[in-house]
Amino acid sequence: MQLRSASPAASASFQSLWQTVETVNTDPADNQIRGHLLSLLGTAHQSRETRLFQMTQSVPGLVWSLLIIFASALIGCMLVFAAEASLSKAILVGVFASSLTLALLTVRVLDFPFESALQLSSRDFSATLEKVDRLIAAARPHGAKISE
Repeated sequence: MQLRSASPAASASFQSLWQTVETVNTDPADNQIRGHLLSLLGTAHQSRETRLFQMTQSVPGLVWSLLIIFASALIGCMLVFAAEASLSKAILVGVFASSLTLALLTVRVLDFPFESALQLSSRDFSATLEKVDRLIAAARPHGAKISE
């Protein structure tokens, strides 16, 4: 996601997990558990697809242009009204310009959450995958095989 593309390895792992849950031999009494697992996997798939969609979406260039022009116009107005040089007016214009710049930088940082300084870590996803693997291994009786 940091490179704005889906990982084929992650897709393959997800498909493998999905097939494992679908094809594991269970007793009829365990069908409710399998149904619940498939429901959870469906929710996980939907969340993944949402993240994959969101990683490609950004603020359009036209909107960025308008934001920068608007910020420049506001700073220009502040400079015109602060034409009389005084320290307090200079500080006010500096604070105003800094605030607008920080607001635009925040929009940029939040625009692509998978690649900026605030990027989401893959540790949580990896930890969840490890937990799911342990649960599947614990639920499978010794010697039980997955049907092909």
